[in-house]
Amino acid sequence: MRLATLLLITATLVPAGAAGAADFSGKWAIAGDVQGNAFTLNCTVKPAAETSLSGECEVQGQTSELTGTVKDADIQFSVTVSGYTLNYSGKVVGDTVSGGIEVAGASGTFNGTRAR
Repeated sequence: MRLATLLLITATLVPAGAAGAADFSGKWAIAGDVQGNAFTLNCTVKPAAETSLSGECEVQGQTSELTGTVKDADIQFSVTVSGYTLNYSGKVVGDTVSGGIEVAGASGTFNGTRAR
């Protein structure tokens, strides 16, 4: 009886939607490939607002601003490198992220892991 009461109290104290957006903050190594052109982003990401993201990525010796959104496990972010805007969309699952990239009419894939 006590366990059931404790579970009921705990369930009522957790606000609806508390799970919310996946956590994409922190340092990430993201490997991408667009039509045989492989590259790696090293990003530092921080939440900018409830579902917004901001940060910086280093790629090929250049630092670029990252902006995006995360809702539940779905993520979208953009990084501009050498005049090309790379648009990422995918899923965050724990300390991993993967999905697709669109840039200048070409597409590719990416996957990444959070640094610990």
